[in-house]
This record gives sequence, structure tokens and C-alpha cells, in this order.
Amino acid sequence: MNPTLMDSTQGKGLSSSTAAQHHAILSGALKAAELEGLVVRNVAKLVVKKPQQRDDVETLRDNCWTAEEARAFLAAAEAAGPQSSAFFALALDTGARKGELCGLRWADVDLARATITITRQLIKPGRQPVFGTPKRERPRVVDLAPETVARLKIHRRAQAELKLRNRTAYHDFGLVFAKEWGDLHRREDSLGLPLQSNNLGQREFARVIKAAKVRPITFHGLRHTSATLLLINGEPVHVVSARLGHASITTTLRTYAHVLPTHGQAAARRLSGVLYGVRDQSVINSAGEGAENPIKSGDSDDWCGREDLNLHCLAATSS
Repeated sequence: MNPTLMDSTQGKGLSSSTAAQHHAILSGALKAAELEGLVVRNVAKLVVKKPQQRDDVETLRDNCWTAEEARAFLAAAEAAGPQSSAFFALALDTGARKGELCGLRWADVDLARATITITRQLIKPGRQPVFGTPKRERPRVVDLAPETVARLKIHRRAQAELKLRNRTAYHDFGLVFAKEWGDLHRREDSLGLPLQSNNLGQREFARVIKAAKVRPITFHGLRHTSATLLLINGEPVHVVSARLGHASITTTLRTYAHVLPTHGQAAARRLSGVLYGVRDQSVINSAGEGAENPIKSGDSDDWCGREDLNLHCLAATSS
């Protein structure tokens, strides 16, 4: 296979979403093969004009929870057990990708400083797991909410007890999230091995959604929810972009521009005050004393639209 051949598969009637999925699958397989020495290089990286999945506004809206739904999900995750509680809280808090969470080590977690450093992702699970660099091939540090730190501490204690009770059976790769007794579905499964994408990321995810009685979304929808809740609550775009590990702020703006429709209106009102001396009471009321928050408060049915709810308070009612 060569990049020219892969380039030729584009423009054959496939949607951008389908082409992007095909490229991602091929690239992931070739990356694993490269790491194992089966191929010299991952030619998928050499493709010119790599296909990009373009999520339209409606797709993103449908794949994003409101703050109330996110809270209900976190409460249900906490009831599901320490690992599920920490895993899904970290997913919502950081917007990390599934592979990044499955590849996270305790050495990458600083509970004292409330940060994680994402340096790798799980490429291939199993008894000899393969890990690779994150999607953009550069590490990033993400700050954590206090509630997420609390859940991680509870999970760490539970995992330590599991290791202690099963010293000879536990395969310790230093992973934050690893297989427990309930994850052993095949003969080759063992305690401590990396989680497969269909474990917490699919089966358990579906069970928690059902228990929370919220709309089904994809696991990647947790990433969209994290970004959306931060943006509508006035978090600077460059901060959100850094948390998500986007290649540039342009990617974040292109993906979530629809989340910030009121910023232009607020800017116009502020400029009106400068040009015409008009003191807009609505801006003052929405921003509070000395604060800058141009997001208008929506009604209770707004998708991700409550200005009084931010990401770090989502777990408050369930921690």
C-alpha cells in the first residue's frame, strides 16, 4: 500500500465522514504494525489532503448533553463503581479521547496538583499491549476538577486493594484504568490488562446511560459535551483547544463556532456603549460586577445552555 493509492480512494462517492473513518482505521492498523516492526512506516500519514470528518451543527447538538444530563450521568457512573466513576468523570472533565484514557498511567497523574499529562494512547490491547503517541503526537497537561480528583483517589484505593488480593494474577502495567473481574469475558483476559474499547467505552457506557435515563450519545460525545459546556460558560477558546489537544485553535473554532452565537451581540452592545455612551443594562446584568460573561442565560430546555452551570460543578451533586 502506498499514499498514492490511498489518495486515489478519495472522491469515489464516499462522504467525508466515511472517508475519514476509513483513513482512521487504516492509519491505526498501520501505526500498530509500525510499532511492532511489521512495516517500515505508516504511509497513512503521507496522504495528501487527509479526509476530515465534518460534523454538522445538528450532529454535534444531537451528540452533546445538557449540563443536567451530564450531572445525571455522573451520578449514575458513581453508583456503577469506583473505576466507572473515575473513568467517565475524567472523560467529561478533560474531553480526553478513549484511547488516551485507556493508555493513561498513574505516573501521568498528579493528584496533589490536580493534573494529568496525556503522553500516549492505547493502540492495541492484550497481553502485550501497544501504546503510541497521542493523536497530534505531542503531550498535553490538563487541569482537573476537585470532584474528579476525589473520584480518582477512591478508584486508586480500590485498585490497590484489588492488586493486593490478587498479587500473582494481576498484570500491572501501571494503568489508571485496567481490567477488573467484571471485565474478564475471554479466556485470554487477565486482571490489570488494558481495557478494550468495547469494555468501559461501550458496554459499561451504555449501562450507565440507561441507569441515568439520559439521551444516548457516542463516547466521543463526552468530548463534545466537555468542550461545549466550557465554551458556553465563557471559557476562552484557546484554553478549551489546549485541553482537547487540537492541532490549532482553528480546529476548535471550526467545530464549535455555533456554541458562541451571542458573543457578537454582546460585543456590539459594548461597542455601542463606547461610541454612543449607551450603558446597556442587559450586558451589566449578564456579566455581573466587573466580570465579562457575554453568554445569555437560556431556559431550562436549552441544550448545554445554562450559564450558571460549568464543567467543574457537574459532579458536585454526585461526589
